[in-house]
Amino acid sequence: MIKQINDVEYVVLLCQRIEQPIGDLYTTSINWQTLKKIAYTFPRVLMGIDETGKEEYAGIQRHLSPDRVKEISAYVNEDFAATFPSSIIINIPIEELDVVAVNPSFTISNNDDQNDIKCLNENQTINFEIPELFVFTFPYKEGVAQIIDGQHRMSGFESSSSDLKFDLPVTIFVDQLIPVQAEIFSTINGKQTRVTPSLVYDLFGLSQKRSPYRVANEIVRLLNESENSPLKNWIRILGKANKFYAGFITQSTVVKNLLLLICGNIKQAEEDKRLLAIGKKPELKTTLTSRETVFRDFFIDGEDEIIFKAITNFFKAVQTTYSEEWNNENSIIKKTVGFTALFKVFMFLAKRGRENDNLTYEFFQQELSNKADISFNDIQLSSKGVNQLYNRFNLK
Repeated sequence: MIKQINDVEYVVLLCQRIEQPIGDLYTTSINWQTLKKIAYTFPRVLMGIDETGKEEYAGIQRHLSPDRVKEISAYVNEDFAATFPSSIIINIPIEELDVVAVNPSFTISNNDDQNDIKCLNENQTINFEIPELFVFTFPYKEGVAQIIDGQHRMSGFESSSSDLKFDLPVTIFVDQLIPVQAEIFSTINGKQTRVTPSLVYDLFGLSQKRSPYRVANEIVRLLNESENSPLKNWIRILGKANKFYAGFITQSTVVKNLLLLICGNIKQAEEDKRLLAIGKKPELKTTLTSRETVFRDFFIDGEDEIIFKAITNFFKAVQTTYSEEWNNENSIIKKTVGFTALFKVFMFLAKRGRENDNLTYEFFQQELSNKADISFNDIQLSSKGVNQLYNRFNLK
């Protein structure tokens, strides 16, 4: 909160101390308006050349990406479910800061008039002592705190209305020198384990709101679980094979290819997600990609079953036409490169099929029968291998 003391405005925060090997840090929350005013960033810039010819830099952070700033701003201001649950990390110099330790305690009782505390018996009273907390007080002025991590998130509030209610979790370091701040930044952004894309897409599938990710995820599940799907048990849900999720192709690989069908690229998928979240229908014509989206109309109209059936019909045709490869556990088509190449073939043939209003198994089987002598051998296991295999189909 902001409190006026001796005619000067101060920020007053109640913080919890966390002890870690690097030292003490403190957690709290601050509304975006306050944090925007008090915090500044320190981008890494070339300051000059020393006497040995070595470049000298100052700052620890990446420069802001304009496209990323625009995306975050749209998310913050237009998505009804916007959230930043992870901390913005800042540093406050000790000379600006007053710190007071407090040991609050309180009593709760369970009675019919006031509370219904499930862990307490009727009319039972219990005293609580909270571990030591700290009250931070520092001037409410520009530049009193430095952002160590979170500058892109904060940039999303540049054009926000003062009516926007958005508190941010904040982690505070006290009086850390620039080298230590740089180490913190690089650790956060370079050494933490990345979340697998398959897990991210799977979590999108839990959302109750329609989005490209949810639609793609639901189709993936059908392809992997339906008795009518030739790809049953092919897909490694959550990206890793284990006794629960065996398979050949990762969930993220299939989702990314599905998104090409309905959105064209990730930027368009994000825009469609945003529009759907606020109750608007995406346009049939994409604005953020020039790639042709063969099944976009089905996605917009909610006809996901047609997309599933078309993919099923195509891969049944592949299974029939290339049965030897299909049954070979080590075949390239059971690897990311081969699957992606086949999906590229599918998109080409699906476009032709739509021109004739025909996405049946018979259509795909007839098209592939002309390519029955395709060799799946000697394909590079790299992105080049996708086009290498696709080009062997000689589609025109």
